[in-house]
Amino acid sequence: MPAQNMDPGQPSGIRRGGSNSTGTRDSALPSFRGAAEGELAIRHARPHATNRSKGMAWIWRCFAKLPRPSDLQETDMSRHLSIDDLLRIRYPTESVPPRLSPDGRFLALTVAPAVASHEPGTSGQFDARNVPVTVLGSELTVIDTSDGSQWQPFPDAEVSWGGQWSPDGSMLAAYVVMGGPACLGILHLADRRLRLLRNALVRPFFGFELPVWTPDSRLVVAKLWPADEAFLGDRPNSATETSASDIVVFSHDPDSHGDDQAPVQLLNERYGCDFGIVDVSTHEVRRLAEKWNTVGGWRMSPDGAAVAVPVIVGQEVAHQQWISDLMVVPLGGAEPRAIAHGVTFDYGQSFSWSPDGAGIAFTTSDLPYATGERPKGRLFVADAKGRRQPLDVSADVGDDLRQAYEHPRWSAAGDEIFCLVADGVWCVCADGSGARKTDVDEAKTLTSWIQPPDDQVLRAPADGSLALLLRDTTSQALEVVSIDGTDGSSKPRTVLHKRYVARGETLGLEVDWRSQTAYLQLEATEHPPEIWRLDLTTGEASRLASLNPSLQGQQFGLKRLVEFPDADGEERQASLLLPPDYVDDTQVPMLVVVYAGTESSPRIHSFGLRPCLCLADAYLFASLGYAVLLPDIPLGPRNPRRAIPRSVVPAVDRVVELGFADPKRIGVLGHSYGGYSVLALISQTDMFSAAVSSAGVVNLASFYGALSVGGDSSWLGWSESGQARLGGSLWENRDAYIENSSLFFLDRVTTPLLMFSGNDDTGAFAQASEAFSALRRLGQRVELRNYRGEGHWPGSWSEPNLRDVLDRTIAWFDEHLAPNTGSTGSSDSGCWTDATIPEAFERPTRTQSGRETRPAADDCPQGRDVMGRCETPGSSV
Repeated sequence: MPAQNMDPGQPSGIRRGGSNSTGTRDSALPSFRGAAEGELAIRHARPHATNRSKGMAWIWRCFAKLPRPSDLQETDMSRHLSIDDLLRIRYPTESVPPRLSPDGRFLALTVAPAVASHEPGTSGQFDARNVPVTVLGSELTVIDTSDGSQWQPFPDAEVSWGGQWSPDGSMLAAYVVMGGPACLGILHLADRRLRLLRNALVRPFFGFELPVWTPDSRLVVAKLWPADEAFLGDRPNSATETSASDIVVFSHDPDSHGDDQAPVQLLNERYGCDFGIVDVSTHEVRRLAEKWNTVGGWRMSPDGAAVAVPVIVGQEVAHQQWISDLMVVPLGGAEPRAIAHGVTFDYGQSFSWSPDGAGIAFTTSDLPYATGERPKGRLFVADAKGRRQPLDVSADVGDDLRQAYEHPRWSAAGDEIFCLVADGVWCVCADGSGARKTDVDEAKTLTSWIQPPDDQVLRAPADGSLALLLRDTTSQALEVVSIDGTDGSSKPRTVLHKRYVARGETLGLEVDWRSQTAYLQLEATEHPPEIWRLDLTTGEASRLASLNPSLQGQQFGLKRLVEFPDADGEERQASLLLPPDYVDDTQVPMLVVVYAGTESSPRIHSFGLRPCLCLADAYLFASLGYAVLLPDIPLGPRNPRRAIPRSVVPAVDRVVELGFADPKRIGVLGHSYGGYSVLALISQTDMFSAAVSSAGVVNLASFYGALSVGGDSSWLGWSESGQARLGGSLWENRDAYIENSSLFFLDRVTTPLLMFSGNDDTGAFAQASEAFSALRRLGQRVELRNYRGEGHWPGSWSEPNLRDVLDRTIAWFDEHLAPNTGSTGSSDSGCWTDATIPEAFERPTRTQSGRETRPAADDCPQGRDVMGRCETPGSSV
């Protein structure tokens, strides 16, 4: 079949889509009938005619308009997605909020390519031009809200991000790299004149740390590069210049009064800055504070006389928690003052000024208890002049009020404060005299309220209601509802089978109150994140602009939600993507993408079902003929390794039972904690024919003390109270560290394993080396690929290395998921036999044929391991 570009000897059911293939094909779209029916109904549409682009490509310069969505020609719908397609996709830069001009005409949006490779001289946090790794490759784009056209305000910049309009609308401030290190750039809209303030070198780390204007549009407050610190491009290159010493010393004196140097170094590298103010007319730079470590944002007082900013003063290593003082910094030159001490913020965002500027409300993110449970975040009101201790006003609140990227918002009168929680909105009296809650439908999860990212006062649409974004926990559809401010009743406005794109609450939207219009970043199965317009009066939603018009009409795959009971009988969901040209009643090879402790089903309406361009891009594999399954894998506070298969195995069995997947051709892959999840699975079940683990931890005992290059011991907290969920130190819970380390169970692995690691990713190569050495010693098929100069996330690696990861992953699964190479422990039906059902799955399960299976009688005096085999003394902990 030449149109499918089949490779000789390639596994049946795996189709290679050629990037230059032509012709037409019926488009197939899923029609949902409910997961319980176990059917995927296909309706066929008419073939779309192939249109060829005409004319020459335009080079868009400053203020040159890009094509509107309505002007776009259809693409060849028979062409399957390729790696090149993925590399060309543009996304909104993560966690950089959009900004609307004061007149509502222009929306400033920061976008980045799918791959933004770092350059030589990049440290762990910044590149040689002082650009934080979080925004590499970004470009500021302005969208005209009147017609959706786009233009670049800084077309000659190498990097630009974080656009912020002046209050009078005459200027646009941003962070700009143009022939030098990152600095503050000011664009004057009247004459399109750009001023690069080279004396205002900037040092934000997170995307949401934007420059902030004073109300009179004269001054800009920003994090500045420390005055006494050379920028990275001027520092010696250790690879080419001889250092004074080849000895690196780490020391710790328990009797000293200071903290370890390692955490201090990490703080300085990531969050260290001078805090300053820039006069945009005179270009004068005044440093209001020096050598501060700040994480998060800074908020301007209503009168523009001061800013509030959290400053890190300590940390709790075992709990991965920074401790901050909330500072008020007068812009007139007076000394900064602390108004709250020892505050536990997540990302330094959760605070806001009262309308009269007399108080500042903030929520805490308190330290976990010794049991691993998190206490309830509380709401405080501090006096802006620091004359008294902050008042806890949340005594009557029954929920956790912690806010990661969101912040409490005041009423216009300043007598009430509003906080979001997952199932409603709390209204708390500012004097602590009481609180009330407006609940949302119990079948919904509150995603965000529709408010501008930085507004400190909560505002409502013209009808006085509160507009909210909810997610239906069954269909995962996004819903817009209005909550009546008097009786709390809700009114549905619109339903979108899309996903709201924002790392946290309001970071992905803007609102024009005059036109009663909201602008949201939305993605769906058929398109990457785009800008959508929402009419708050009518509830109508429509696309304003696309960042990737060339992808319109592309086939990406058939999605569906799969419901299944886990090993404990709890109802779970999984996202399933089938190949674009899937044929009914066909069993295809399937890849299972795992990341324990997360729910993937809420991303069923997202592009690629997960963040794009890691080694597990769902659309890439679907275009090659694979089904891709992403199961929800909830975890408790203990024993993650044994808990992981309790969700994954039943999810796979369910898809096999429905007839979509070939039980003899199932692979598993994951990155980071997903890599740990892969290792946990293949050491407990042989249902997978091949596995890929990237940056996975195999030995929690050795990983516990892994040091970063700077000497940081950040994995202590990760292990004790973080993602590893072990609840204590290595010496307090020694058995738990062994039991949850797959290294000690690799003698049970029969699945061929491919591993990836970045050489600059702390501990990653050492962990992969332990797994490789063990499996080689055990005579198992294993391959390890280590990439020099690369960090943790493959999506930020150099393009050649990322291509190698994707190519090798595809080749690995193509090799091992060929016909008749099923897992050695699988029955003919592809499900576990009675003899191999693990003890953890004693609840009856159904095989593909529908028969119930139960574990064999327990004749093992020592008990059974999780693969059903008799334990021998000393074989487990």
